[in-house]
Amino acid sequence: MIKKIVTGLGIAGLLCLVPLSVNYICNMRFIRNYDKGIYKSSEVNQVLGFFQPYIYHYNNGNVYYNEEDYQGAEEEYRTALGYKPRGERDCMTRINLALAIVKQIDPESVNAENLDETIELLDDARNILVENGCAHRNDEDGHNKDAQTLKDEIDAFEKQLKQSVQDQKSSGGSDDKDQQNDNDTPDDSDGEKGSSSASEEEKIKEKLQEIQGDSLKQRNSEMDTYETYKDGYNYYNGRTW
Repeated sequence: MIKKIVTGLGIAGLLCLVPLSVNYICNMRFIRNYDKGIYKSSEVNQVLGFFQPYIYHYNNGNVYYNEEDYQGAEEEYRTALGYKPRGERDCMTRINLALAIVKQIDPESVNAENLDETIELLDDARNILVENGCAHRNDEDGHNKDAQTLKDEIDAFEKQLKQSVQDQKSSGGSDDKDQQNDNDTPDDSDGEKGSSSASEEEKIKEKLQEIQGDSLKQRNSEMDTYETYKDGYNYYNGRTW
């Protein structure tokens, strides 16, 4: 009887070990490709889709992100969140998702006409970061430092964007009144106003590029595949991930 129990436990342990081993091997292969700059999906990631669908879609998001397909990355990160990752993995996915959304904003085309659309994208990115407390909306006490920093940068950019567009509207209104009061008098300040407007637009572009830039791209890289797989095995041991 004892022998049968031991044999049964051995078989059960072996059955548990097989998916763990397959998952570990797939993880390592994907990391090696990622380190080499190979961002394409593969049969390795397909295997992960069976054993760990969260990581499968998260990896696909990283592939799309590094190929600058930010809409594709957004869809994959949202799918990954649908599998309810816990703890820091939830925040890591939210950071990457927010970055993928912000990356879809073209700094060269931001103006008064598409201001509302741009702000909607920023609001979406911010809401993703504050959900589950990764970042806090009204204080600095979010439980993930990088999520809080990104949220604050989005806040600052939106404020600057609104102010710049408001300044453009005010300047435009003043120009209309000046034109009505004196149509024949050349206005030497037109060049200065145009220069000021161009300067404001340049500031908007610079701020957006700062949010989208190398520092946050590096943050994205530091928190993606490497962190996911570093603790991946622990998930099967029942530890928080």
